[in-house]
Amino acid sequence: MFDRLNRILFGSLIGWLAGYSFVTALLPFALQALAPEALGDAIPAMARLGMWSTVLWVPLGAGAAWLGNMRRSALLFAGGAFAIGLLYALLVAPDQLSVLAISPLLAALYGWGAGSLLGAGFGPTRQNGDANAR
Repeated sequence: MFDRLNRILFGSLIGWLAGYSFVTALLPFALQALAPEALGDAIPAMARLGMWSTVLWVPLGAGAAWLGNMRRSALLFAGGAFAIGLLYALLVAPDQLSVLAISPLLAALYGWGAGSLLGAGFGPTRQNGDANAR
């Protein structure tokens, strides 16, 4: 019981922190380095939508921790992060192709790393006292 609760809580926290760092640090840094022309439109929109994007990362972290498998957790987190990155780019700067290309790819790469760490760190889930379940 506590193993499942710990996975959900810790995974949610890691998902929230990953989303927060993506929105506040990683994406602005990447845009400044790769597409500085997009910063004028993107930064004010990021300030308005940053919290909502961060919240969307929470279930990704919980799901990745719940799976407890490095590959499946990484795929779940990366796929969800790609979708969130694309949605975020469409809301932040829909007319900037550079943002539409950078945001989902960078989110997926970041999600792959976070999902790998969560899945490998927790290991397989235990069901009914069986350590080898799943």
